[in-house]
Amino acid sequence: MEQQEMDFGVFATSAANHARRRNAPPVPDVDGLFDAEGVEVICGRRQCAVEFAGELFADVQFKETKIRATAIAPGRWDPVAVLSACTRAHGNRVYEVDYATSTPTNPGGVDELRIAAIIGADGVKPYLSKKSRYAAGELGVWAPLQRPTEIEYIRSFRRQPAGKPTWAFRTLLWGHGGPRTSDYRVRRSLRALEDVGLVRIELGPRGGMATAKVEWLPRAYLAPERLASADEEALGALAP
Repeated sequence: MEQQEMDFGVFATSAANHARRRNAPPVPDVDGLFDAEGVEVICGRRQCAVEFAGELFADVQFKETKIRATAIAPGRWDPVAVLSACTRAHGNRVYEVDYATSTPTNPGGVDELRIAAIIGADGVKPYLSKKSRYAAGELGVWAPLQRPTEIEYIRSFRRQPAGKPTWAFRTLLWGHGGPRTSDYRVRRSLRALEDVGLVRIELGPRGGMATAKVEWLPRAYLAPERLASADEEALGALAP
């Protein structure tokens, strides 16, 4: 099943949100996994065709390139594997999260590593692989190193080491709800996150992303910590 790619340029009209509601993304199950129909929709939005070989394998194809994806359980597909297959079929690079160097801060309680894995699978680099060319301040403001006179007045500005979020990922995590951006990498990341059920997007009055309302869905947040059964019993014993 191959569908027309849904990108924000296609639906940048006065009826953008209505059109996007009619072409709503697939809904994952309670574990965040997708069935075969959901896989077809996600791939179709990226102009990839899908051919299933039983309940464990799927061949994702773009033009002449075919990439095999493996299910995490019979008939259940991890969105990272699906997006990675599409990205590789297009001949683009997939960015896997380096858990040894990344230092997630989970702003607002969101699951930063899960979000990074999704956008990395879709071809957007979430973390720096080497020291940045830019200096960042405490408030996330970035300044090119070509302007050292400005950095002199902002003593907290430092070049970011490997493992820190890239500019696009920082903007994605902290930008919406504050400063907005229409940067392509951020828009692409938001589309991938919407496709897998982590965000809800309402485009602006003229169908633009610069004024869009972006809401993190419950699945994007870290699960609340649960006490061990022994601790719960102890707290119960202390209750009057």
